[in-house]
Amino acid sequence: MPAVLTRKQRQEQTREELVAAAAKVFARRGYHKATVEEIAAEAGFSTGAVYSNFDGKEELFLAIADLQVQERVREIEAVAEAAEGAGEAGQEAAAQFRAFLERDPDWPLLFYEFWSLSVRNPELQGELAKRRDAIRDALARTLERVAAELGFELRFPAPALATAIAASLNGLAFERAADPAALPDQVFTEFVGAVLGCAITAPPG
Repeated sequence: MPAVLTRKQRQEQTREELVAAAAKVFARRGYHKATVEEIAAEAGFSTGAVYSNFDGKEELFLAIADLQVQERVREIEAVAEAAEGAGEAGQEAAAQFRAFLERDPDWPLLFYEFWSLSVRNPELQGELAKRRDAIRDALARTLERVAAELGFELRFPAPALATAIAASLNGLAFERAADPAALPDQVFTEFVGAVLGCAITAPPG
């Protein structure tokens, strides 16, 4: 017998389905062109179901951002753990990031929407900046952790390095989304390793 969901569980399931549908629509159409009606149709619900769970498109967008932040932080922490065990931070980071892009090919398109809105929309700027900073801070902590574990020193402050590395990886992700064949795995791996290599230096002596 299938488990009978409580009212709260059903509502949470509906919210998750709406957020997943909204992510597809935003990636496909962009934030401004996407409509609540289209998101509801994608999820198989009425527009009333959307508005009974979210105030509107803006709140849905922030819910997607929250989920993406959680996933990115988990990915970053996984890279740290794997790098500590293998001692190959650059190759492991490239493998993790490539696997993530294959698993979630809509991410570069969604991130572009997050980024463009965060610099253009005063109402969303602060909210999206908090979520972007959470990813940067997780990456900064990971850089410090891996450097300490492997006996390296960071060449610049961890937050600045995290921002530069994130920008480089996002650029690679955008290009791969536009034309995967133009950025073969070997080139991708080499460049991720080179970016990380610029961040660290062997301790003196």
